[in-house]
Amino acid sequence: MQTLEPGRWEVPRDKTSRLGFLMLDGLLARDVVLVGTTCTELLGDGDVLQPWVPSTEEGLVRYRVLWHVLAPTRLAVLDETVARKLAAWPQVMAALLERAIRRTLRMSIHQALLQLSPVETRLVVLFWHLAERWGRVTPDGISVRLRMSHELLGQLVGCRRASVTTALHRVADSGLVVRRTDGTWLLRGSPPDELAEINWQRRAVLAV
Repeated sequence: MQTLEPGRWEVPRDKTSRLGFLMLDGLLARDVVLVGTTCTELLGDGDVLQPWVPSTEEGLVRYRVLWHVLAPTRLAVLDETVARKLAAWPQVMAALLERAIRRTLRMSIHQALLQLSPVETRLVVLFWHLAERWGRVTPDGISVRLRMSHELLGQLVGCRRASVTTALHRVADSGLVVRRTDGTWLLRGSPPDELAEINWQRRAVLAV
């Protein structure tokens, strides 16, 4: 097992953990820097990752991948010993594969929400998307126990921090998402419907 403290994570280069790592708990941010723009993915318990894959040498488009530990994290090391033992436990291998596929599905949903407009809608959908993993039902709504700066939110929804700040004020006025005093978030109402469109102009009038 490997324990990570908050801060920058320098990915090990020896690749002794050939199958990668299984996150037991904690929170990681994976930043992809492309043409001066940073896009972020959040990872939590149950995620399977191979942080050295893919290599920037495998494609024509140059990019960088940076890892940040946002909360104390424990990783189970999936080394060669584990790989050999998995041969006798195909159901465990199937479970690891399922977790990898689930992460791919979450990434595809994240990619789709980046196409939404305006930024306010993008943020609301992102919060509900994160609530599936980090949300907890309370009498007041869905509590999302993640402390995210405006800069991190911008990287998650593909826009600049200033745009996120402006959009969050509008979202807060709508009552759909409330930032608590401890930095976490509260979601109210129902999750966005795939056929519905949030009318922000109407909500702005109602909020006045």
